[in-house]
Amino acid sequence: MQIKCKRRLPVVLSVTLLAAVLSACGVKAPPVQTGMPVQTPDSGNVTITKTKAKATETELYSAPDGSFSMQIPAGWSVSSGGTGMYHSIRVTDPEEPLNQMFVLLKADALLHSQAGKEAWQYTYAAGNSQAYLFTLAPVLAQPSTENFYKLFPQYADFAVQAEPGYAGYTFPRFEDFTVTERFPSAGNFGQAALGDELLRATFTEDGREGEGMFAATVVDFGPVQIAAGAPSGYQIPSADGGYYMAYNIMAVTAAKDTLIEWEDVLTQCMGTLEYSQAYVQSVQQAGQEQVAQAMQFSANGNAVLDGIMSSWEARSTSQDIISQKQSDATLGYERVYDTQTGEIYRAENGWSDTYQGGRYEPVTDDSMYTKPISGYIE
Repeated sequence: MQIKCKRRLPVVLSVTLLAAVLSACGVKAPPVQTGMPVQTPDSGNVTITKTKAKATETELYSAPDGSFSMQIPAGWSVSSGGTGMYHSIRVTDPEEPLNQMFVLLKADALLHSQAGKEAWQYTYAAGNSQAYLFTLAPVLAQPSTENFYKLFPQYADFAVQAEPGYAGYTFPRFEDFTVTERFPSAGNFGQAALGDELLRATFTEDGREGEGMFAATVVDFGPVQIAAGAPSGYQIPSADGGYYMAYNIMAVTAAKDTLIEWEDVLTQCMGTLEYSQAYVQSVQQAGQEQVAQAMQFSANGNAVLDGIMSSWEARSTSQDIISQKQSDATLGYERVYDTQTGEIYRAENGWSDTYQGGRYEPVTDDSMYTKPISGYIE
């Protein structure tokens, strides 16, 4: 059954399988823009070049294997990997890879403790070949959305070793993950969710700074006592080899100081993601979720995306004002606005001193620094 909603990410999670699969949403694509310099009807004969985000056109992307489709910014790259509930999608701007949308339906195994990992290593060395993947798994000692993303580079390395379906797929890294603002979770995992939040955070990738909005719900699948060493008398040392899983993993990111320009485009596109019915059925038939506790959980990805958008709207704007002013100063810009349309533009420092028209005025209200710029005045 399809869920109709406004600007939402439709996700249908099977209660018994926890199959977080996304269905159609009816979200309109962002307005089509040409991105070409525009002459404005002004006595100063001002020429404006729209920002890349403002000029974005969208197009429908359909996966070659028929598994999913979504609207994406025209010319952006789409890659996917994994199978079943481990499916992941990454949509990136070839000219600026920090501009991206990322979805991962499920991540596991995230071990409870280092002692548990060492116990799995002992079990594997003792001849249990099935323990091998657990010897590679990352440790999430303090389960939360934030800590999941802090170890994400480790998880990405583990995932490509554990899941053959990720061959050729490149995960984002989200290194140096630093939370700048927290918001209440929008998911409905209830008490099963551990440290569940929506996050605004900065990160680095290949040494470059990015920022984004992030969601993930961590769930505990219980303790598993396993042998942690050779018997001593009648006692067999043991450790908790249990693990967590993470669901509803979503992120929209952009180069530092530009998320304010890209957030609306990216969340609208994310809201059009649709998994095919054939893919949904294949996940259900696979019966991947066999842990009994999984039957207690159901989450709605619509709520997650709604939460990302509402959190962005409710964010503390003080950091935007500071960062945008710093960016202008660093790059040598002043900020002006169109008195007829209210749109905001960047111009080279001193431009307003020589401008002879009456349409554009310098920005004096700090609240204007919380709005995306529409372009650059030539």
